[in-house]
Amino acid sequence: MRKKAVAVLLCMSMSAAMLAGCGGSGKADGEKSEFAGETLSILTSAGWMDNRYDDTIERFEETYDVIVDLQTIPADQYSDLLQSKLTTDSCADIFWIQSNPFAIESVIVNPEEYCIDFTGAEWKDVMPETRQTACVYQDKLYGLQIYHNSPDCVMIYNKTLFDENGWKVPTTYDEFKKICGEIKDEGITPWYMPGADGWQHQLSFFQIGGVYEQAQPGLYEALNTNKATFAGNEQMQTVLEQFKEFSDLGYFGEDWIGTDSSNLVNSLGDREAAMVTSGAGLIKQIKEDTETEDEFGMFLCPFADNQCYPTNPSGPTMFGYQKTEHPELVKEFFNFVTTTESLQEILDNSPVFTNLDVNDENLEQHWLPEEEEFMAGLTEEQTKTPVLQTGTKYTNDFWNNFGQDLVAYCQGTIEDPDVILQNMDKNRAEAAKTAKDPNWN
Repeated sequence: MRKKAVAVLLCMSMSAAMLAGCGGSGKADGEKSEFAGETLSILTSAGWMDNRYDDTIERFEETYDVIVDLQTIPADQYSDLLQSKLTTDSCADIFWIQSNPFAIESVIVNPEEYCIDFTGAEWKDVMPETRQTACVYQDKLYGLQIYHNSPDCVMIYNKTLFDENGWKVPTTYDEFKKICGEIKDEGITPWYMPGADGWQHQLSFFQIGGVYEQAQPGLYEALNTNKATFAGNEQMQTVLEQFKEFSDLGYFGEDWIGTDSSNLVNSLGDREAAMVTSGAGLIKQIKEDTETEDEFGMFLCPFADNQCYPTNPSGPTMFGYQKTEHPELVKEFFNFVTTTESLQEILDNSPVFTNLDVNDENLEQHWLPEEEEFMAGLTEEQTKTPVLQTGTKYTNDFWNNFGQDLVAYCQGTIEDPDVILQNMDKNRAEAAKTAKDPNWN
């Protein structure tokens, strides 16, 4: 049987997320599955479960004589819809969130009410300990997160184009601005910015969290204990101002706010654009899907002269719905996707990922030489600070709100960048109140 795709508008995700795990047994030849005729529903945001899962889902359906009802929701609508589904007892059997060490508490809020407790499941150890922190709350295992360990959401650039024009990889904002001006003068969009996707234009602000921590040591801890605010942070204001300057100068393209990622690969491959914020797997995709012979590389986004790597052991994570009518089928799905066979299938079918961050020595990884070279050049100091959205409480929950404010700032509807930061503080405070965080009492 084939799965049903309920929602449309499944847009390409440059930082798309993976799931995986271990175990599982179906029916023997000639036997009827105990789950025969059941339907397993999965609620997910666009890009979190795309066609890389098709073969695994189809094999699951055939193994257990079931139907998988995959409900894919546009990214900018997903969070509100999920909350509505949870609070009205109408959620799918499996649901996803963008998880981090704080997200179960702040996004799901009441995991004991909404989530299946998987404590003791063998697939837990498929996840490295760094990923388990986003899946465990109060010593109980609720989520499954399998993601890649590639450089994610860094600057991907056309190395051949840079070499031909004598452009050096920028390490400061001034160098970055100068190169973008020269690229634009050549009739090439310096930085492909898909604002219409709703989630990607925020990356250049949040992924450089280390530069905020460097400017104000202890900032993350202070933000997590309500002793500091986003508002009034000069380094953050500077980054927002620099982003708007790039927008005003046309370095993101003429209509970046209305541009989505549908033409991203071709634009990079055809030299219509020189750079984009993405993961290392995009290089693989460009080489496979275009006729370019150009070479591509990676560098760190130098807004605010940043040279900190976006360390982020977090990502989209799968949870079982506590009130499902098919709890055993849900558990079997988690077991099924965490087998070596499923993990390899998901990785091999991915157009973007080159590896999975899992504990499975039998998995054949596909690391690119470009990403291995880039990672080898990083120091421990550059990688010690996590990205802002997952290193601080209640921040990632308002990703879309922040993105909408950033667009409004670039359009002139918001004139003061500190208003964007003030709004984040207000939203974080409301989330902390809902979570009954004592630091916000």
